[in-house]
Amino acid sequence: LREALTESMDAELKVRGIRFEQADDELLVHEIGHYLTHLQEDYMPMGLHVFGRDWQPDALAIMLKSMQTDDAGVRARLAASPASEMQALLSGLSGHFVKPGPGNDPLRNADALPTGRNFHGLDNSLIPSRLGYRLGEKMAVEARAKAQPEGKEAVILWASDSVRDEGAMVGFGLALLGIEPVWNSRGIVTALKRRPLSEIGLRADTVFVSSGLFRDLFGNQIGWLDKAVLLALDGSRKTIERQQPQLAEALAAALAPLGPLASAGDEPLAGNRVARHWIEETQQLVSSGVATVEAGPQAALRVFGTAPGDYGAGINRLAERSGAWTDRKELSAAYVNRIGHAYSADNGGGAPQHALLERNLARVDNTYLGRASNLYGLIDNNDAFDYLGGLSLAVETLKGRVPASHVIDSSNPDKPEMQPLQAALLGELRGRYLNPAWITPLMQHGYAGARTMGSEFVEYLWGWQVTNPDIIKSWAWDEVKSVYLDDRYQLGLDRFLEQGSNVHVKTNMMAILMVAAQKGFWQADEATLEQLGQQWVDLLLQQGLPGSGHTRPDHPVFDWVQPYLRDDQREPLKQLLDKARVQPEAPADAPSTISEIHTDDAQEQAQAQQQARSEGSGETLRSTAIHTVLAVLIALLLIGFARGLRGPSTSITTEK
Repeated sequence: LREALTESMDAELKVRGIRFEQADDELLVHEIGHYLTHLQEDYMPMGLHVFGRDWQPDALAIMLKSMQTDDAGVRARLAASPASEMQALLSGLSGHFVKPGPGNDPLRNADALPTGRNFHGLDNSLIPSRLGYRLGEKMAVEARAKAQPEGKEAVILWASDSVRDEGAMVGFGLALLGIEPVWNSRGIVTALKRRPLSEIGLRADTVFVSSGLFRDLFGNQIGWLDKAVLLALDGSRKTIERQQPQLAEALAAALAPLGPLASAGDEPLAGNRVARHWIEETQQLVSSGVATVEAGPQAALRVFGTAPGDYGAGINRLAERSGAWTDRKELSAAYVNRIGHAYSADNGGGAPQHALLERNLARVDNTYLGRASNLYGLIDNNDAFDYLGGLSLAVETLKGRVPASHVIDSSNPDKPEMQPLQAALLGELRGRYLNPAWITPLMQHGYAGARTMGSEFVEYLWGWQVTNPDIIKSWAWDEVKSVYLDDRYQLGLDRFLEQGSNVHVKTNMMAILMVAAQKGFWQADEATLEQLGQQWVDLLLQQGLPGSGHTRPDHPVFDWVQPYLRDDQREPLKQLLDKARVQPEAPADAPSTISEIHTDDAQEQAQAQQQARSEGSGETLRSTAIHTVLAVLIALLLIGFARGLRGPSTSITTEK
């Protein structure tokens, strides 16, 4: 518990001016109690939701207790939810009306009940709402205290949480920049205003990483964030023009998209880190040969994401394909390649700016991810390590130092909390996934429960291992083996994971442990690796490969595990892997030697003539196909026109 306690006690230790090793027994007992209480108060799922199945009385009581209500109306709507979900599904499949209702976490908003409705959120023109901005602003006060003079902050933007918390992370980013939205009487964001530097202390240079869904649903907010960066830069316009007159043209080009929002300020560069860094980065771009009028706008770009129409940072897929890479830097490069598209207010964006993203990330000191729901955590989905873990890995690679990552939890809007990623991750690991109270209910769901243990825990823990080995240490895999494979709590988990198809979950769990050891993350002793390796291969020989990226037949782990195997296992394993390999069939006329590749002039001429005939035939076929499609389209138009002349249809569709 030392690492978790160190993070938990960080603020108290700083107040006392001591290190963890200097804490006395009384303080340790107090902080351990505080840590355990925090784990106890965190919510976690009790088993799996079974679609259409009515609530059991004890589950209904636990849910109402979690919602902190005994209201009869809430109880009735909660109890009616399974039937409501089934009816909504059948209505939707039948093309009938599905009643609308607000989305959100039922623990956070009881109006989300009954579930099963066609949920909706706020109109995105209302994001951030006044509530969302105030929530983000409150967190920004704490974050500004962490900002370093030469560093930048990086904020991740997700669409689902922006709906739940009404744009708190958008508000958080705006507040870091010292910018505030202007709302009209209907709550619509119509403009931005710059808060005086004297009120906020500093303008933190902030980089935004948008998910693909956020980009699609909240394009207006991306525009506002880009303008917020420019408005912060505009706060030192007079200072820059006076101190750096050679950059006047670049500055004018950068600030042009502000239009009527522009309001030239005379702020000192020491307090306006957006302006201070813009000067340095514009000079670097000009020195590298970029035209001044282009360098200014480029140096002001701070919003990045995947290419238009693309989704995901790619880390989750690469982590699972553990045999496809040897160095974590390969994943970092993939992250930059996918996220390195810049977005702005004047042209929408999406243009590749990978070098610019690298320059920004190389200065990041702190990263932030918001969570607004009790329904999911950091380890039960692969988006968290895909974006936050990937961002941390990219910064570590480019800067040479792991950034301080933080999780802003606004699931209880009355008590928002900012936690170090380490505290949040390890708390969830111990409080949920290593907890028999989470494991036991899953065992009632057969393969679905086993798959949840494997996919929504061990697989995603591996994702965090790859991106944040500074947090997920060797002891975590010791715990996984002890709880899930050795059945430390005597739940019958070892037998459960070998029942039916569950065994494929178990062999994949074991594969992840072996890969963790092969790549140097898990420092297990030789006896443990020998025991586990032999058990793993025995199951593979009995049940076959589980079909994951960790057990591809060409995975290096199979060579690595050889010294730990028994003599009677090596040849059968080789046969199993050979059988699983897909052997591409070579074309009949494929050359067998290098000399066969060379052809004389006559052969080349014959091939050219044949290619010309083929291309000509292809053009004829394409031309015929185009004419056929045009004929069909014209026929359809004529049919529609004829139906229109007969008047409107008399059929009526009833919505329910």
